[in-house]
Amino acid sequence: MTQKAAEMRSFRKEDVVGKTVIETSGGVKGKVKDVIFDLGGGVTFLVQGADGKDSQIPLSKVTGISEHVVVKGETATEAGESSYGTTCKFCGAQKPAEERWCPSCGRSQT
Repeated sequence: MTQKAAEMRSFRKEDVVGKTVIETSGGVKGKVKDVIFDLGGGVTFLVQGADGKDSQIPLSKVTGISEHVVVKGETATEAGESSYGTTCKFCGAQKPAEERWCPSCGRSQT
């Protein structure tokens, strides 16, 4: 991993709170309200949905952070209906053709 790539994977709480959380399939989950740390080293995003209810998304589900926080969502690929067919026009990572957000860099593909 290059130094630039390593730097891009480090974020401060202030960089994430307030960002919209979007699934790689395009669905909007809500906005990051806070970041939760536990003594075991776990990190979770507290996300407020459009209905006002809070949910927690573990950092392990986050695939990219840019203008949005992109998280793994259920896609046709996860159900076994398609395969990786395109590359991200920004970072070059392989991604399923139907995904509107890159699971690697988190940028919109539209």
